[in-house]
Amino acid sequence: MPRSSFKTKFIQLYEQITLNDLWMLELFGENDDKTQEKQDEIIEDLTILMLIAENSRYGAPFLQHSVPKSNMFLENVLPHLDEDRFKQIVRVNWSNFDIILDLIKDDEIFHGPRSCRQLSVKTQLTIVLYRLGSSGEGGSIAKIARLFGIGDGGTIQNITERVFQAILKLKNKYLFWPDAQERKNLALETSNELPHCIGYVDGTEIKLAEKPSEDPEAYFSRKHIYSLKVQAVCDYKLRIRHMVLGYPGSVHDARIYNNCDLFTKEQDFFTGSEWLAGDSAYKLTGTVVTPFRENSVEMTAEKRKNFNRNFSKYRIRIEHCFGLLKERFSSLKELKIQIKNQSGNKLACRWVLVCAILHNIILAQTASEDSFEVQNEANTADIHEESNHESEESNHESVCTVAGQVKRRALVELIHEQNL
Repeated sequence: MPRSSFKTKFIQLYEQITLNDLWMLELFGENDDKTQEKQDEIIEDLTILMLIAENSRYGAPFLQHSVPKSNMFLENVLPHLDEDRFKQIVRVNWSNFDIILDLIKDDEIFHGPRSCRQLSVKTQLTIVLYRLGSSGEGGSIAKIARLFGIGDGGTIQNITERVFQAILKLKNKYLFWPDAQERKNLALETSNELPHCIGYVDGTEIKLAEKPSEDPEAYFSRKHIYSLKVQAVCDYKLRIRHMVLGYPGSVHDARIYNNCDLFTKEQDFFTGSEWLAGDSAYKLTGTVVTPFRENSVEMTAEKRKNFNRNFSKYRIRIEHCFGLLKERFSSLKELKIQIKNQSGNKLACRWVLVCAILHNIILAQTASEDSFEVQNEANTADIHEESNHESEESNHESVCTVAGQVKRRALVELIHEQNL
């Protein structure tokens, strides 16, 4: 029975008891022994009434507009699926599911004063992973409620918020910028590719299923969709090491980078000759190296072409990272979150960040069979669209810093010698 029906019935019974008992108290007087006895009876009656209402709420007869509930799928189907079918539903294999569950199951959010009324942590995690991995109508609240036998009111939102809180607490452990020693190791492990490169940076768009209510023009991107921008840095293992969230779709990649701490506080993130590989939408600097544009006249055409070919072969890793992230968590292909105000934007950012943390948790395991095969076309969908456009911030000549030009020329000569 809906909570509102219990509340109405409770008030009616309470008023009936109260009116009768007020008359009895007036009849017997305030100091009579029978008055005290009657007061005890009132308290007892109210207590019993509250217990009956609470315990029979979910056992009440089915009413119109309520959701018929069954745990058949959770208890009798999902646990018996083979690895591949389980992964289609939950987006991770059994081993990684257990690892994620172990990481969050003891979080205080699941063990508060009213936690006895929650579904099990395992069930809550299953529902959230299914939601993160569903796109289109498959990710609708109504369909999730019917599949898992839960309410389609605030239940799914409450479950999602609890699991999100628990996973976000893992950020510092699984999504962090490498320290000086790890950066040195990353450079050594890829020294035969792009010397001193420690990562790959790019932006991607998260399409919104609905037009934002607040400042929709800002979210309308050059791809003619409403979207949020996400900028990320990954390493050669496709682990996400840095992420910038919150910018609407119309903001250019170069502007996002120029306003993030990787640029404004680069001394805290880079040491010596370390740098990131980015596409030509970015500003060429001492810490971000980009390929030559088509209209470049630096060096020889052969050297420029050779450098761009080798450079793109490794820079594409960030595209692979985005492709894997969106393929596993398909909700990122079209995010079904209404952005009516700042809180909607914040929820969308939390959603993406949770997916990124889970992505890194999974990659941290040795279970290589839990990878998703992503077609190159899907991975490279955004590669050349940005690179063929001049930066909205400034033209090619003015964005190139002396330090960036020197570093790129040195890389050109080194790669040219390696290919001789």
